[in-house]
Amino acid sequence: LVIQFDTIALHEGDQDRFYIMKAHVQIPQDRVVSALEFVPGVYGLVHHVNGHLLLYRDGNKKMPKHANVTIDVSQPNQTYRFKALELEQDDGSLPERIHSAFNYLPGVEGIEYPNGIGNFTLTKNFAVVLNDIHYGPSDQQAIDHSVLNIFFSKNKPRRQTSEIMLGTNGRSKISPPLVLYPNKISTHSTRYTIDADISVLTINPHLHQLGKSFLAFAIKPNGDTIPLIRINRWNFNWQYFYTFKKMTKIPAGSEIIAIAVFDNTATNKFNPNRPPIEVRERFDRGGASMRASDEMFQCILTYTPYLINDETMSLEKNTPHAGN
Repeated sequence: LVIQFDTIALHEGDQDRFYIMKAHVQIPQDRVVSALEFVPGVYGLVHHVNGHLLLYRDGNKKMPKHANVTIDVSQPNQTYRFKALELEQDDGSLPERIHSAFNYLPGVEGIEYPNGIGNFTLTKNFAVVLNDIHYGPSDQQAIDHSVLNIFFSKNKPRRQTSEIMLGTNGRSKISPPLVLYPNKISTHSTRYTIDADISVLTINPHLHQLGKSFLAFAIKPNGDTIPLIRINRWNFNWQYFYTFKKMTKIPAGSEIIAIAVFDNTATNKFNPNRPPIEVRERFDRGGASMRASDEMFQCILTYTPYLINDETMSLEKNTPHAGN
């Protein structure tokens, strides 16, 4: 199934632009989804996408007047945004949401998990919400017509996946705060303690252009260390969801720690500011730093609740791998 979103006109000289897009869809019956694939219309200009699914049960939502809606995120009125998207159920309640059902970053590759892991049931009445889609600075005139491909399966859902996001917009604070002073190299960390055994499938480190290196690991309650990922030379243009060769168990009570080094000097060839200037998260929006000219520090783990012998389950299928 191919979901079409509204077209966006991009112009030479455009700076960062952010939109929320909705596509409301109805299909004949509930289906089991095996994979979601976001395909940008203009590669190189779509910097990132965070996508959610809203599930409407039988009789809870009529087809809205506007199936497709696009809103410029610069519109400050949150109530207006929500009403314009027509996301509520007919009785005013909120629908079931699958948060971060799909994402897109430059260089990202598709990930396929073993049969039954990550599958979920899609209701026949649903909405796809791109919250948000970010277009970076443009050096060309183009029309973007991005789509979402939905792949179905005959197998019933067995184990659903979830995410833990540390750092910017996530569950844990960054220490010291992500303020990068000109002509300085600084180190920042973020940490989070989990309360249940989990099996980690993939890890997604995310920094912007001032990132220099990235390290993530977990410390078990007994003091042992679980290595997760190490990137010694960060490259903003290659951001992956790295898949472990086998599921990696992190036991309850473990602390997940991510450490990033940022280089805000003139010797950083990726530094967009000449001379360097102070760069930080966008505190004006609660730390919701998304512009390429701002910085971010995120560590995102995709996991499923642990089951015995998960450590023996292979995840290898020609995907980039995490580790040292």
